Amino acid sequence: MNKKILLYIIMTSIFLILILKYDSRNENDFIYIVPRIKYTEVLDRNIGEYSILSLNKTYLNFKTKNFINGKLFLNVPNGEYLLRVNYDNQVKYIPFVKNDTWKKMTIYLQGDIFSRNQKIVLNIVTLALIILNFNIYLKIKEHIKKVKALDFSFFLLMVKLFFSVKADIENNFMVTIDFLISIILVTNLILYILNYMLDKKYKKMRIFIYILLILTLFHYAIICVNLIFPKVYAHLYQHHEIILIFLQRLYKFINLRRIILIMLVFNLVINKKFLEFTNKFYWIAIIAVYFFLEFFYLLFPKAINLYYFIRLIEYMCIYWGICFINLRIYNQNINRVVRYILGFTISYIVLFYFKDLKDPFLILFTIFILDFYTEALKKIMVFKDKNVEKTYNKLCLAQNELEFKEELEKEIQKNINIKSVSVKLFFNNKAIKKYLNNLNFIEDDLYIEKNNIKGTKYSFGIRLAFNKNPCVGIIFIEENSTSLNVEEMRYLSKLAENISSIASNIRLNSIYKEISFYD
Repeated sequence: MNKKILLYIIMTSIFLILILKYDSRNENDFIYIVPRIKYTEVLDRNIGEYSILSLNKTYLNFKTKNFINGKLFLNVPNGEYLLRVNYDNQVKYIPFVKNDTWKKMTIYLQGDIFSRNQKIVLNIVTLALIILNFNIYLKIKEHIKKVKALDFSFFLLMVKLFFSVKADIENNFMVTIDFLISIILVTNLILYILNYMLDKKYKKMRIFIYILLILTLFHYAIICVNLIFPKVYAHLYQHHEIILIFLQRLYKFINLRRIILIMLVFNLVINKKFLEFTNKFYWIAIIAVYFFLEFFYLLFPKAINLYYFIRLIEYMCIYWGICFINLRIYNQNINRVVRYILGFTISYIVLFYFKDLKDPFLILFTIFILDFYTEALKKIMVFKDKNVEKTYNKLCLAQNELEFKEELEKEIQKNINIKSVSVKLFFNNKAIKKYLNNLNFIEDDLYIEKNNIKGTKYSFGIRLAFNKNPCVGIIFIEENSTSLNVEEMRYLSKLAENISSIASNIRLNSIYKEISFYD
């Protein structure tokens, strides 16, 4: 389904682009000013102010239009001119000659100046982020490699990180490729969320997301074409301005990253059954960080050199958040990842702005932020629910294996949204081998993947482990069309930890009864 939609979008875009390219063949007499500051993206706007003057510095009143991150001057006849550039309170005049139908001028602006040592430190921070991401990937690659969309997204994320290294190589081709990588990365994650995290029963919401995705991708396609063929933009502005106005106004409110935010918030709201009041505060705090990253440019309009890095952190947060939540990787490494990513981010920003990491206030502020968000993730990931307690109390009354299994299955189906559940208790490894392919269990991971379960009915299993026995029993779960949400998975994990002792006692009682019977 997604492949067909993407193919349709691509084919339609190519068809429209070819038409626009043909229609714009006679578009002449314009000048396209392209500002270039290191470490900015195509869509970063308001980079400097530009005016065209005569050689005696008289202002010429040509019609102008903001064009992506630059400026378009229309109806400019051939001749000699001065371009006045005002950026960061510095003004310079650039003489140029227009002797063709149109002219493209790339203006290299200075931006923030760093010493050699400061550049080295900034690159060390960036490389540390690359190593951190790669290290996380190596630890959980068995999970990620099973999902091609996430594996491919990790490759794109790493390429994006390498693009952020502060080297002196930067040209229009590199900027365009970087822009395309961002589009593919986030689009891939959107389609993954649609497939695996957003229930198919919410048809209106899915249609709404697809419409936003199509419009946003069409806007990006036009931007990419305009970067290569500025005549197309000039033609659209002169003859189809309403298209540009609509897409530009849409972009003020919606982009690919915000589409992901909409889906995640929607998913959180519809699954609010398992959210406790205290945890809601921490979820809101996490979403607030997303908002801060997404709207950083509004809070700090002059920090344009930081926008690229902030978006990079946003991509990392989106990617690893999806991996940790949907692949059900719940352990202490999550907190460490958040702590380190926040630490590197704050260090980068502090060095970028103040060129000094010794300020006590900033250090205290950093410690506070790291501590707060570590606690936030801890509160979210550690499950405490009265439903687990109720189930535990009921199971304490079970007199035999059959009662235990029936009561546990009934409680699980009552508390989470699944198709079916089956509980098995085992007396030896031979019994376990009837249900599992591999008995090599990881000590702190109760989750059993589908490919380790014999048969195709069950989606996954949760081990019941007690003391030195790694598998007293297994809770087999058959999911509906969509995966269980975070709260439901935490319910199962917490339940398995709490009732394992009861399961072990029931199992031992069954063994004693069987021995007594033969005696």
